[in-house]
Amino acid sequence: MLYQLVVDSPSFKKVIRIQNSCYSIGRHPSNNIVIPSPQVSRRHATLIKKINPNLDISFHIIDGDLEGHRSRNGVWVNGDSYLERELNHGDVIALAEDIQIFYQVIPNPTFPEEHSDDRPLSPPELSVHFPQEQWDITLIHRNDVLHNLSPDQLTKLAACIEYSPYPMVEIDYFGNLTYVNVAAQEKFPTLAEDKFSHPLLSEIVPDQNHPQGYYMHTREVAIGDKFYEQHIHYPAESQFIRSYIFDITERKVIEKSLNYQAFYDPLTDLPNRFLFTQEFSKVLSSHSGTDNPIALVLLGFRELQSLNDVLGHSVADDVLKIITERVSAHVRVEDLLCRWRGDTFILLLTSCNNKREIEIFVQRLLLILKRPFFIANNPLYLNGYAGIACYPENGDNVETLLNRVGVALNEVKDIGSRQYCFFEDSLSSGHLERIQLEHALHQALDRNEFLLYYQPIVDVKSGSLSGVEALIRWQHPKRGLMSPGSFMGLLETTGLIIPVGEWILRTAFQHFRQWQAYVNDDFRIAINLSPQQFQAPDLLPTVFRILEENALPPKRLEIEITENIAMQNVTATQNLLNALKSHGIRLSMDDFGTGYSSLSYLKSFPFNTLKIDRSFTKDVLATPKDAAIIQAMLLLGHSFDLNIVAEGIESETQARRLVDLGCSEMQGYWFSRPMAEADLTAFLQDGEFQRFILS
Repeated sequence: MLYQLVVDSPSFKKVIRIQNSCYSIGRHPSNNIVIPSPQVSRRHATLIKKINPNLDISFHIIDGDLEGHRSRNGVWVNGDSYLERELNHGDVIALAEDIQIFYQVIPNPTFPEEHSDDRPLSPPELSVHFPQEQWDITLIHRNDVLHNLSPDQLTKLAACIEYSPYPMVEIDYFGNLTYVNVAAQEKFPTLAEDKFSHPLLSEIVPDQNHPQGYYMHTREVAIGDKFYEQHIHYPAESQFIRSYIFDITERKVIEKSLNYQAFYDPLTDLPNRFLFTQEFSKVLSSHSGTDNPIALVLLGFRELQSLNDVLGHSVADDVLKIITERVSAHVRVEDLLCRWRGDTFILLLTSCNNKREIEIFVQRLLLILKRPFFIANNPLYLNGYAGIACYPENGDNVETLLNRVGVALNEVKDIGSRQYCFFEDSLSSGHLERIQLEHALHQALDRNEFLLYYQPIVDVKSGSLSGVEALIRWQHPKRGLMSPGSFMGLLETTGLIIPVGEWILRTAFQHFRQWQAYVNDDFRIAINLSPQQFQAPDLLPTVFRILEENALPPKRLEIEITENIAMQNVTATQNLLNALKSHGIRLSMDDFGTGYSSLSYLKSFPFNTLKIDRSFTKDVLATPKDAAIIQAMLLLGHSFDLNIVAEGIESETQARRLVDLGCSEMQGYWFSRPMAEADLTAFLQDGEFQRFILS
């Protein structure tokens, strides 16, 4: 077969014969096939030659280059967009609106058994079948031409064959060697001895089902660690079979490398999304018409991007390798694991009995991934989460199921408190709603739609205000005032938390100027930092710059982080907190007792304040165990000379019980709900905090 591309564009038309292992297509001059058009990407597509197990040749087109970079416009074949596709004769590849490539497979020319002048026809020129750089010899087969050659010319012609660097072998139809040139003798010295057991002669003699007359067959032969391409000629009305052999070992090595680059992730050695999609399609085809469930599990990790930003690529890569090892050790042979994109993995469970079995498997997998990752003897913790979609319940084709497992993953990612989620039809509408919300978030900062509310922190022994906690709100143009729980996850995932975080700091400091005359010298503004903010490389200069812009003493700022953030990388956390503390900024650990921190590490962190989570304080009156835990926290905090703040106080009896246990600073609805800036100003001016004194 002959394979070619017919390129049709406004600037040029060209026919390109394709035979090599790989072709790059794009507008950059370094491509194998250059399309000089601004509508075409620099590296628009890649063409890969594949030889199937039955030795049939096919070409596959891949969107973008072999390093995973996609094209700008995509690759469209017969009107549909593809990331990867096996090409068939007649396929029309569109790289842009007016640039098309026609893929053609042309059968080798055939020759009739009889001719009008009763003379045998010569076979087609060898240059048709072999690359010119591999075949520089012109062979003459016409008997009438041979008769006209002189003895010297015949000798030279014979020498061309005899001393050709490419092996040539001829046998008769009984398997007897009739000719072996010098190159064949040197490369295959056991040909005569092995006969039909030799790979080059095995199954070379045709049976009665083979066509009559001239034809040619091409196959690949492996001998030891070498690969050869064998072209077998069956001349019409001839008693001999001729073989021309070319060493293609280097090409096979390149093909293997290109195949690996195209279909495997080099970091984890897992299949990439192209190969996964192919295999998934095959699995669905084999399950078509059955009710046997198949599960797609998409795994994500909230902290991986932050690890990459803060600790560098090498640490993040090490964590990805450990994730691969852990998941691979707990999946079955028949299942398929793939690295889907940078920080997500996808798992295909092909043999499942029911959804409960899938749920138990995912629960165990997430538990395994929650164990610490030790990098240079330092523990790192990740919060894994999973989206799940099932065949045939959630769809019967690859595209639908992949879309729905992504929707399920986003649901878990946005909510934050759940570890996994099965796709449900209701999620699709919710997914669209989140997309609209995300779009509105990108405009909210420019439109001044964010507001800051403040909740007082009260000292119940003196009746004074110790400080306030700044809390963001979003005045949505259609939904009204929205609490942070409905959009903070989106701020984090979109990266908008960084500019919004700067806005919170700057706005809170500006508001403080109006309160400065009404507060004592120890009054502070507590501001929460998200994981992405805390791990941002420019956190320190940003905080210092905003403090300087507003002429605010550093002690007025108290930065709050959760236990989980602090424990992601103990050494990095310690260095950052020490840098903040050395500049006079106060530090607070929020939600103390709800994470997985070690007390041995806690003593190394320079915190000023511990905040007891509301999950402990809400039942302090009814549950002796909660009271005992709070008392232990108070003893621990006071032994480290830390300030203790109890959150979630909603009644006087609850507050008095905490006083009895030794806690004096509190915040909650019983003292005040979060207030807008103007309301807090009035609250401070009023100054009647004596009513909060509890003795």
